[in-house]
Amino acid sequence: MDSLYVLPLDCFKAFNAALADESDRARVIVAAAWIDQFLEVRLRNEFSNGNRKARESLFSENGTFSTFSAKLNAAFCAGWIDADVYHDATVIRKLRNAFAHTVDHVSLNDGKARTLLETLRLPRRQFYDWGEIRAAATAGGAAFYTGDKPADAKEDLDVPGALTFKLAVPLVVSVLVANLGILFTTEKEGYLARVRLPKHMENGEHATAGTTKKPRR
Repeated sequence: MDSLYVLPLDCFKAFNAALADESDRARVIVAAAWIDQFLEVRLRNEFSNGNRKARESLFSENGTFSTFSAKLNAAFCAGWIDADVYHDATVIRKLRNAFAHTVDHVSLNDGKARTLLETLRLPRRQFYDWGEIRAAATAGGAAFYTGDKPADAKEDLDVPGALTFKLAVPLVVSVLVANLGILFTTEKEGYLARVRLPKHMENGEHATAGTTKKPRR
């Protein structure tokens, strides 16, 4: 392999901006698209031999890795991503399918979407009390809490599914990218970076990219 497929490190700024500024439908579709892109980068680096025509056929409309699910299954079966990453990326894929294939209004606060979001696993590595967050109205607005209800809390409120999504998805993407071991270009000329996780977010050792080489433009 002469070079690596890489992405700019500042792509995460665009990813976070999309989660903050888009509608619920767009947030889900954009998050899924980024996960698909990260998976494709690893796959293109792994399947880098042969010739250009053969390589591109793998990602063509009817190719082996043409769909999100095909890329995700390949990464999981190759041992690049752990079971929690696979599960949570599958949740996002299911949300994407539900939101993209209807003309009806969709919301992350809807029952089916919230039920899926409640099954996410990776946020529990960061927040020991994930899934136990509650909300209540207060004189000053609203309070989010775990454990005992705040003394100034009034009636209970629903925790918005959109908030759950915005908190969870960056964690899912971070662990996914670290598992995949893909490299990113930085502002420093010729320097490549890899996402590293704190120990509490790791779950075993996974395959990573090999020797650093010149990025493919």
